[in-house]
Amino acid sequence: MSDDFNPYPQDEERLPEQPQRGRFLFIVVAVIVIIGLLGSAIGGVAWIILSRADGTAPAGVENEGVANVAETAVVPTVIAATTVAPAATPSTSPTPSAPGINRIAFVNDDGQIETIAPDGRDGRALTDVAQRFQFPAWSPDGQYLAAIGGDAVGSAVYVLRDQELIGPDRLYFSRSQTPFYLYWSPDSRTVSFLANHPSEGIGLHLASVDDAADSRLLATGQPLYWNWAASGQQMLIHTGFSGDEARLALIDVSGDGSGDNIADPGFFQAPGISADGRYWAYAEASGGISHVVIADTESDDQHRERHAGLAAMAWSPTANQLAFISSATADGTSFVGPLRLVDAQTGAVQLLSQDTVLAFFWSPDGRYIATISLRDGEEGDINVAAPLPDSSRRGRLAKPVPQRGLPFFDLIVIDVATREGRQLTRFRPTVLFVTQFLPFFDQYALSHRIWSPAGDALVLPMEENGANQIVMVLLNGQTRTLAQGSSAFWSPR
Repeated sequence: MSDDFNPYPQDEERLPEQPQRGRFLFIVVAVIVIIGLLGSAIGGVAWIILSRADGTAPAGVENEGVANVAETAVVPTVIAATTVAPAATPSTSPTPSAPGINRIAFVNDDGQIETIAPDGRDGRALTDVAQRFQFPAWSPDGQYLAAIGGDAVGSAVYVLRDQELIGPDRLYFSRSQTPFYLYWSPDSRTVSFLANHPSEGIGLHLASVDDAADSRLLATGQPLYWNWAASGQQMLIHTGFSGDEARLALIDVSGDGSGDNIADPGFFQAPGISADGRYWAYAEASGGISHVVIADTESDDQHRERHAGLAAMAWSPTANQLAFISSATADGTSFVGPLRLVDAQTGAVQLLSQDTVLAFFWSPDGRYIATISLRDGEEGDINVAAPLPDSSRRGRLAKPVPQRGLPFFDLIVIDVATREGRQLTRFRPTVLFVTQFLPFFDQYALSHRIWSPAGDALVLPMEENGANQIVMVLLNGQTRTLAQGSSAFWSPR
């Protein structure tokens, strides 16, 4: 391949061959803190990161480093697919407003869950126990929060209300099968979650808020991603990455987890179901080549886009538009790369951003996409050895080289209709955000919101002045530090 190879040429015909085994981008950053995470009472944080280097990457994918961004660089104007413009309809107030609940849940520095209003007032402590919690997830109706809590005895899944210290309900507990990810059903009655499984790697469990004493194992696989159907009665699941153990199926949640395989899964993570339920999105492999597929469940038609590396995708919450990222080069092996938009009905493809996009998130009204990007052409100071890919040495880590800090990332918001974007801020995220959230953003985007309900602000955990801070960023670039904490998520309404 020539150095100037374009993986997405104008005619969309000449597309790159699927890369050979390489290195998954985020794991190198994760190794910086993985040893510390292993000491945590909640072993799931470390486990899910290690699993990526432990045989769950697509065939041949090892780990590649993330270049750090120099702190002293001048912040440039963001380059979108066309021209640059200020963010549309910027707020004139540092506090967004929206009807409904409009609260932010976060994990404070003591590992306890609190909620707060976007103006920084009305803070409520929801837990005050000898456990540490992580990744609180709002139910779609905004009435509940689910969270993972753990101590030296074991780990559990809890459900809380946004009221002060009423005591959480425990839906699941295990001393060894640690839960590490939560995702509510659309009707807010069931919490689906992942936990370690003693023989199958990962187990997908269901627990009802109406019957806190009962939870059941629905499916297993490693890795395991899924999207709830709007009815709450089915899931589109993807397990494994390629080969005989990979699976892409629509399953009934009331059944035994079985379902006919839809396609030979390609190189991607979380599958997607469009807002109206008509279209599915996934990647399909054929002859070692992977295509992003948009499947019309009504007509059985398909639109296919060949891609390099992995693909990470997400549907608009309001329209039949699929955004996805994949490697910009033929030999790339991660999903980090330009952001593209596909119209499911016409198959038209647009380039929304040519930046090095690590993750992206649709606003609730479908008007904007927020991207988290690395600046191209800058050298970083992260230089660590990756987890050893050899399966015979599975689980062992190479010795990390000391580093001076995590990268700085750019937060950019793109107007989908005009394809114009604006950089809102440049920030250094918390360690947990980099190691646990970003590598699996396409799955977390289904369950954990960083956008305000009105789509006029985002909330992010940032490292500022040596402390972890919860920061609200408005579309006009104004910021407000709300509290100290490691992760934060906005209520859905």
